[in-house]
Amino acid sequence: MECPHCQSEKVVKNGKDYHQDGKAIQNYLCKGCGKRFNERTGTAMSRLRTPASIVSYALKMRTEGMGIRASGRVLEKSHTSIMRWEQKLANQAQQWSPEAPVGGDVTIEGDEIYTRVGENLPPQESKGWTVVFIERNSRYWIEARVGIKTTELFAKATKTAWQWSKASQYIRWFSDGERRYAQQLWQMASVYLKATEVSREYGHRKVWRHGLEVAIKIKGSQGNRRVEWVKLEHPYTAISDKSDVHANHNEANNSALRRRCSAYRRRQNLYAKNTEGLQRAVTVQRLVHNWVRPHGGLGKNKTPVMAIGLYHRPISMLELLTLRGFTSLTP
Repeated sequence: MECPHCQSEKVVKNGKDYHQDGKAIQNYLCKGCGKRFNERTGTAMSRLRTPASIVSYALKMRTEGMGIRASGRVLEKSHTSIMRWEQKLANQAQQWSPEAPVGGDVTIEGDEIYTRVGENLPPQESKGWTVVFIERNSRYWIEARVGIKTTELFAKATKTAWQWSKASQYIRWFSDGERRYAQQLWQMASVYLKATEVSREYGHRKVWRHGLEVAIKIKGSQGNRRVEWVKLEHPYTAISDKSDVHANHNEANNSALRRRCSAYRRRQNLYAKNTEGLQRAVTVQRLVHNWVRPHGGLGKNKTPVMAIGLYHRPISMLELLTLRGFTSLTP
């Protein structure tokens, strides 16, 4: 056992706590920093006396489309308790979000999904927009950022997606029509070429980083679709075929989200009451999508985390709740 506060291994047992189901939780005292902790410290189950199996059932219901009050009625628990359990797991998102493998090859798709939040306002005034980034080949869900559809929202979501992917050697960055993805990315991923790197005839000194390709698919009017590459690529970056420029897998993910998250469901009065609640719900969906739920398009019993090479098996909801992040997983 290692102390979660100072990582010292000089720890001793320090009594037990008993939870609602009678299960004993061992407490520890760290001789290095003097702090007390138990096996749940630093996890989504920290400071909860509810059995982990009950919390697991509640979150499974929520991530399969049940409303928060319906889940509470089935489990005979308060809906505020289920909201608190969701928030505790959502707070662990950083510990369960490793960056892309170094030197890899990734294709990132950006798209938006809309739902009501609070009042039924026009879409341009609503806080119910969610910017979503996924990695195409593995279906790994990189980011879901909730808020009003402003440049600030695109900036925050794009920064997270770029931080996740920038260690990759080759990056294809595709979206459907929305230019603000590329505009924000240009501020982070553009470089200046040295005079010795390119001939004068090339005509451009500021380009995308080597290995990065950015393009959008513009749907246009009357079905006249076209593909447009945004800014100029590095002279040594390969260009994809036009048929590869789309965000179809992200749109399919958004359709699945409408089925599996009640706050995004159409034509029902199950909308989120505020942006914090919507962010909490979609973050839990993202963690379960990546680590727990196998994806049929990837093969039998294979999760996005397995497809991208970050782990070798699906994990259970109990593991997601009781471990201190992906670094605690055994090889």
